[in-house]
Amino acid sequence: MAKQCAARKYVYVWEVPVRLAHWGIFFSILILVSTGSYIHYPFINVTSIEQPYLMGHMRTIHYVTGTIFMFFVMLRIYWFIIGNKYASWRGAYSPFNKNHLKLFIDYIKYYILIKKDVPHVLSHNPVAFSAYTVLYLLFVLQIITGFALWGLYHQNGLAYQLFGWVFSIVNIQWARFYHYILMFLIGGFFINHIYSAVLFDFKTQSGEISAIFSGWKPLREDNKEQL
Repeated sequence: MAKQCAARKYVYVWEVPVRLAHWGIFFSILILVSTGSYIHYPFINVTSIEQPYLMGHMRTIHYVTGTIFMFFVMLRIYWFIIGNKYASWRGAYSPFNKNHLKLFIDYIKYYILIKKDVPHVLSHNPVAFSAYTVLYLLFVLQIITGFALWGLYHQNGLAYQLFGWVFSIVNIQWARFYHYILMFLIGGFFINHIYSAVLFDFKTQSGEISAIFSGWKPLREDNKEQL
């Protein structure tokens, strides 16, 4: 027997800048991980005759993509300040709020498959909100260390002038190490994000995947408090 759709109507949740930032960051990470992995370990075996400057090309793509990545991160942070209530600080959860804390625990149980159902929220659920907070801190650290390392090649340039202070805290090798390790932490979130989006879209009919393309999410009876 066909299953009835849980939606009563649809609500415009994710505005255009949020979706642009999401996909800009998504594709930037794919390129940055690919080129960054090559810079760390040149796994393509070529001779200088076949490709005399492959590492240079990889670095250039990495640096340009890193600049684009920074722009989209800044866009999303800016929209967290001025955006609608679903995408801004107004939708933040408080650990001191009993209802928010209970919802957080319920979602943890749901993620690890020991709870069958959870209330459907229009914005990020409290676990996702917490994860995104940590993720953007990692993004900022990755941007700072990345531009600091880039600035080493032209210490009179803007990148070094803005981010060279990093080397007063850690030396060059430690900065490289942190930049490399952060890639794996972000990659881990990347994998979990895909799992979570698919899980919620199929199990709760929340429209997670379609919403990041269209901006619209289904409204259900348990969404009243977010209107």
